[in-house]
Amino acid sequence: MESVKRVFFSQKFILGSALLILFGLCVYPFAILFYTVLFPKEEFSLEFLSAVLSHKSALRALKNTVLTSFAIATLSGIIAIPLAWLVTRTNLPWASRFRSWFCLPYAIPPYIGAIAWIYLANPTTGYINQIFGEGFVNIYSYGGLIWVQTTFLYTFILLAALSALDKMDPSLEEAARLSGAGPFRVFKDITLPLIQPALWSGGLLVGLASAASFGVPALIGSPARIFLMTTQIYTFQKMGSMSGIFKAGALSILLLLVALALLLLSQKITSKKRYQIVSGKTARPSLIDLGPWKLPSVSVLFVLLFILFLMPLGSIILTSLSEVQGSFGSLGFANYHRVLFEMSETGRALWNSFSLGILSATAATALAILLAYMGQKTKIPGRAWLDILASLPYSIPGTVVALALILAFSAGFFGIGPSLYNTLAMLWLAYMVKYLSLAMKTIGDGYGQIDDSLAEAARVAGASWAESLKSIWLPLMKPSIVAAWFLIFMPAFSELTMTILLAGPGTETLGTLIFQLQEYADASGGGSAVLAVIVVLSVLITNTLVKIFSKGKYGL
Repeated sequence: MESVKRVFFSQKFILGSALLILFGLCVYPFAILFYTVLFPKEEFSLEFLSAVLSHKSALRALKNTVLTSFAIATLSGIIAIPLAWLVTRTNLPWASRFRSWFCLPYAIPPYIGAIAWIYLANPTTGYINQIFGEGFVNIYSYGGLIWVQTTFLYTFILLAALSALDKMDPSLEEAARLSGAGPFRVFKDITLPLIQPALWSGGLLVGLASAASFGVPALIGSPARIFLMTTQIYTFQKMGSMSGIFKAGALSILLLLVALALLLLSQKITSKKRYQIVSGKTARPSLIDLGPWKLPSVSVLFVLLFILFLMPLGSIILTSLSEVQGSFGSLGFANYHRVLFEMSETGRALWNSFSLGILSATAATALAILLAYMGQKTKIPGRAWLDILASLPYSIPGTVVALALILAFSAGFFGIGPSLYNTLAMLWLAYMVKYLSLAMKTIGDGYGQIDDSLAEAARVAGASWAESLKSIWLPLMKPSIVAAWFLIFMPAFSELTMTILLAGPGTETLGTLIFQLQEYADASGGGSAVLAVIVVLSVLITNTLVKIFSKGKYGL
C-alpha cells in the first residue's frame, strides 16, 4: 500500500512538472505575444494597433488569404474525393500503389513544389513555355499560387477520406446496390454523407495549412504582388525595428484568430455530423467492376500523377543537371560540385539542418515518452491538459509561433542567460515545441496497444515505475518511438516557415539556403535545384525507414 502511494505521489509530481514545462514552452510565448500587442508601450497605442489592422495592406493580405485558402480547399476536394473512391471502392489495377504514390506529396515541403513549378512555368524561361511558346502559362499569378498549394495540400483530404472509407461498414453500400442503385447514386446518397465529417475536417485542415504557408506565397505570390498574411508578417518582421515587430505581432494575432476560427468550425461541424460508420464486423466491401472504364481510369491517374508529382520532380532534377538555367542541353554535375564543394554556406546549412533535426527529434521524442505515459497509463486528474497544451503550437501557424518565441526568449531563456535570437538554440526550441504533438500522438498510440496487465505484474514483482518503463514499455514500443523520431526529424530537417524568421547569419539551414538561392543569391542558377533534390531524397529515404521500423503502420 505504501509503495502504491509512493508511486502515485511521484506521478503527481511528474505531472505537475510536465504541465509547468508545457505551459512555459507552449503557452507563455503566446501570452507574451498578446500582451505585447494588446498592451503596447508608450510609443505605440491601441489607435496605432487599429490603424495597422485597418490598413489596406493588412486588409488586402487577409482577403487574399481567405480567398486563396477557400479556392485551394475546394480544388483539393475535387482531386482527392474521386481518387479516394477509385482506390478503395473499385477494382482499379495497382490500387495500393496509386494510393501510396498520390500520398507522397504530403511528406515533401510545399516550397520545393513552388521551386519546381517556377522551373516549369516561369513566363520566360519555364520548360513548358519553351515547348509551347513564351507566355503560354504564368506561374506568377493567383492561379499559379492556388495550383501549387493544391498539388501538395490535397493529400490532407485524401488521407482523411481514405481513413474514413477504410473504417466504414460497407453493408449500407451493399444494400443500396442490391436494391438496384448504380455506383454513382450509392456514392452520392450513401458513401459521401457517411464520410462527410472526415471530408469537412480534411478541407478545413487544407484551409488552415494554406493560410499558414509561407514558402509558396513568398516564392510565387510575392513576385506577382500577391501578399498573404504570412508574407506580410515576414515583411514587417524583417524591417528590424520595434515598429515592424509590433506590426508583425498585430497581424500574427489576426492570423491566429483566423486559424482558431477554422479549428473551432472543424470541431463544430464534425461534432454535429458524427455517424457510426464502424461496426463490429470486419466485412470487406465488394469492389465495383470498372469494366471498359478500367483502362481509361488507369490512364487518367497516370496522367494526373505525372502532372502532380513526376513532372515537377523531373524539372528539379533537370535544372540541377543543367549548366545553363532553363536549357534542355548541356547536362552535367557542375551545379552539384559548385553547390556542395565550392559554397561555404552549403556545408554549414546541411550541418545545421541535420543537427537541429536530430536534436529536436530526440528531445521531443524523449519528452513525449514521459508525457504520453502520463496521459495514457495513469488516472491522475489533469492529465488531459498534457495533450491540449502540446497540441497548441502545432495548430498555430508557424509564423505566429516564430514571432511569439522571438518576443518571449530574445532576452534569454525566461530571462536567464544571453539572448536566444538568431541562435541555433532558438531554432531547436521552435522545432521541438512545434512538433512535440506529433510525437505524443504516435507514442500515445503505441501505449494504447499494450495491455496494462504487464505493468501490473511488474509492480507485483516489486519493480518501480522507472524499472517498468525501462523493461516493459520502452522495448514493446520501439516501433512507435522510432516512427515518432523520424516523423519529427523529417519536417524539422527542411522547415522554412518558422526558420525564415528565426535564423540569422551563421544559423542558416537547408530551407533558408534554398529560399535565398531561389530568390536572389544564385546568379548562375541551379543551386536551389541541387538542394531541393537533396531534400526530396532525404524525405523519401526517411519515409522508407519509418515504414520499415513501424512495420508499415506509419509512413506513406
